[in-house]
Amino acid sequence: MVSLKIFKIVMVGLFGVIVTVGPHKLTAQVDETTLIAQGPTVMDVMGGLDWMRCSIGQVWNGDRCSGKPLLILSTSVDEVIFRIQSNTGNGWRLPTLNELERLVVEQDSPPMIATEIFPDTYQGLYWTSDINWIVRERWWGVNFYTGHRYGRVAGHQTLAVRLVVDR
Repeated sequence: MVSLKIFKIVMVGLFGVIVTVGPHKLTAQVDETTLIAQGPTVMDVMGGLDWMRCSIGQVWNGDRCSGKPLLILSTSVDEVIFRIQSNTGNGWRLPTLNELERLVVEQDSPPMIATEIFPDTYQGLYWTSDINWIVRERWWGVNFYTGHRYGRVAGHQTLAVRLVVDR
C-alpha cells in the first residue's frame, strides 16, 4: 500500500524548520515523525533521536550539505563511527532499519526523504545496523531513491551512511 506524503511545515524562530511527516511509505510505522532541523543535526521528537543532517562525507555549510557522500563497505563502518565520535562525542551509531525508515517520505521524484530537512541526500542505499534475520550474511538497507527497504545488502557492497544518536 502506497500512501501520500503529508507535510506540515512551520517556521520556528531559532529552531529552523519543523516538518511533520506521516504516514511512511512501506513501513509498519503508524506514528508521525516530527523532525526539527537544528544546524547540522535534526531532532526526531517522536523517535527520541538526533540525526546527522548530512551523509558521511558531506559537510553542513549552514544552508545545505556540500561534498559527496562516502560510499563505504560494512567493514569500514565501525572505523568511520570511531572517527566521528572522536571529533563530535560518543553515541553516534548506524540507525536500525525501523529508525531509518522513519525518514522515508513518498514524493513525486527522488530522493524519498524530506529534502527541506535533509538536503542533498544520496539517492541510493544506506546502511542500517540490522542483519537480515533470514539470510544472516546480509544486512538491511534503505534506498532513498525508491523509498523501499532492501534485505540483501552484502558486506562487499558500498553504501551511504547517515548516523543517529539517542537523545
